[in-house]
Amino acid sequence: MRDQEATRKRYGLFALAIVLLLLGGAALFLGAHNLAIRAVGIVGCVISVYLVRISNVHTRPTAPVVPYQRTCTETKKGPGRLMWILGVVLLLLAGASFLYLYQDALHGYQEALPVYVFAGVGLACAIVWSYLISKLLSGGGKRGPRGLA
Repeated sequence: MRDQEATRKRYGLFALAIVLLLLGGAALFLGAHNLAIRAVGIVGCVISVYLVRISNVHTRPTAPVVPYQRTCTETKKGPGRLMWILGVVLLLLAGASFLYLYQDALHGYQEALPVYVFAGVGLACAIVWSYLISKLLSGGGKRGPRGLA
């Protein structure tokens, strides 16, 4: 009986999260020109995400967990050489696009292309470098059993 009560609470939290998400989205849409309503909508969406996380509805009950032991052959792979090369090339492109934007600024912002190039290169840098950093922080560069070098 206790398990049913816990399941009911989890689904109740999940339903509340969905309602908050819908209300937050509606507040963001309808209050597009009002800062206070937009802020309430954003807070509603963030609380909704938190409630989904603590409700734990997305996980299924499983069989008892058997302790997992790593073998010596199991290693996490870090980012490959191609990703590092792409990251360095994107940094060089970011510098070049900044200079292109700077030259356009000196001439009075006559073109829109430098802004779009700078924004596109910045977005690509953000994606590639966040991937590289996440791989490094997750232990992707470590080798050997239990992450020991």
